Amino acid sequence: MLKPFEEHDFPILQNWVRSKELLFQFSAVELSYPLSLEQWQAYQQKYPERRQYLAMLDNGAPYAFGEIIPQDEQSVRLSRLLVGDAQQRGQGLGGRLIEELIEKAVKQIAVERIDLFVLADNQGAIRCYEKAGFQFVEAPLLELAFEGEKYPVRKMRYSIK
Repeated sequence: MLKPFEEHDFPILQNWVRSKELLFQFSAVELSYPLSLEQWQAYQQKYPERRQYLAMLDNGAPYAFGEIIPQDEQSVRLSRLLVGDAQQRGQGLGGRLIEELIEKAVKQIAVERIDLFVLADNQGAIRCYEKAGFQFVEAPLLELAFEGEKYPVRKMRYSIK
């Protein structure tokens, strides 16, 4: 189940993002470590159209974070995807998060396609996205710089029709 992410949920997200490397995977270069409430508020003010969600286990405990970004009338982009507790990663919860975000986008926004970007070397995330039905699309290769290194980023797409 997804619930809208609210400001009082911020300590959950802050607790999950425990390193600058994880923050880079989560937010690229948009945010800086350590993640602060002030940064998050500025981010939300800068992008009010973006919708953030906490994914909840059946027992009501939050397990992941995800964001839906409107792109145009037919598409959205998933971003800021994170299974929070490192011990829960690799257990299928990422796939559950993606499925719930796809369902939300299709029902509420009636999109035809959903895009996302992934670090090219993040094999765990790529397997999760492919299992959910995303495929790589031809797009100009993007690179992000972090800690003096360049990281290639690839685009993936899920087609509704």
